[in-house]
Amino acid sequence: MLTNIIIFVWILSSIYCLYKLFKRSKLTSLDGVIGYSPGLEVIMVLALGPLLAVIDICLTWIKIYKDAEEARRRGSNL
Repeated sequence: MLTNIIIFVWILSSIYCLYKLFKRSKLTSLDGVIGYSPGLEVIMVLALGPLLAVIDICLTWIKIYKDAEEARRRGSNL
């Protein structure tokens, strides 16, 4: 049972990281190149998916919290 949960979390976080990787790679413009293939980045995302997902979620949470604190400080200064 625990093994199935770990495998499910691994697959889910790898899919999330692959989505973020391909979303970012579409923003990269390579002149003269037809299509973009991340190559080795995909292998690393599959291997480190859970770690990368936790880091991404934590950094996003810190950014949201920082923005909220700045908005609160600006509101109290007025």
